[in-house]
Amino acid sequence: MTVHTLTVGDMGTNAYLVAGDDKTAAIIDPGGDGDRLLREVSRHALTVKAILLTHTHEDHIAALEQVRRATGAPIYVHQDDACGLTDPEYNLSIMLSGMPLPPIRNAVLLEEGDEVLVGAMTFRTLHTPGHTKGSVCFACEDCLFTGDTLFRESIGRTCYPSGSLPILLHSVNRLMQMEGDYAVLPGHGAPSTLNHERQENPFVNGTF
Repeated sequence: MTVHTLTVGDMGTNAYLVAGDDKTAAIIDPGGDGDRLLREVSRHALTVKAILLTHTHEDHIAALEQVRRATGAPIYVHQDDACGLTDPEYNLSIMLSGMPLPPIRNAVLLEEGDEVLVGAMTFRTLHTPGHTKGSVCFACEDCLFTGDTLFRESIGRTCYPSGSLPILLHSVNRLMQMEGDYAVLPGHGAPSTLNHERQENPFVNGTF
């Protein structure tokens, strides 16, 4: 499995192109710069079989429709965050850009524990509410794609619709209880590891 990270959009969102050895791929959080994302797909001769969303804020879905049209890949989103595909207040597009995103329908709805198979890769859904009510992380092999739930030595904001700090702290604590170590690949900023966050994240060790 190979992970290509592209920082996209005005808010510096990490979009991930995750490719298997058989050249099948998933795109996680196409938050902008759709042309660039698609050029990267073409450059590596990949076939995109899934578009995975950690949540539905505009900075994570701004290029979603363009990528879906170009690849024909299904969209996967937690059922509690699917409202953000059609509600411009929930997805923050009115607040962030002043223009509502066009509604997107016919997504595949996920629940806790659901698995998305992309070639030989398996993405396991971990429901981690708090940043939004339907935020998820995706675990695949030794990687944990955490969206805006967990950042390097920080966590996501909880001031947006359906956000809750106590719920987010519970979700982050749940991630810390996972067995072993993972590469933490967040929605913004630098990567980390689960072991590093267990030791250094102030929201985990109670120093915030």
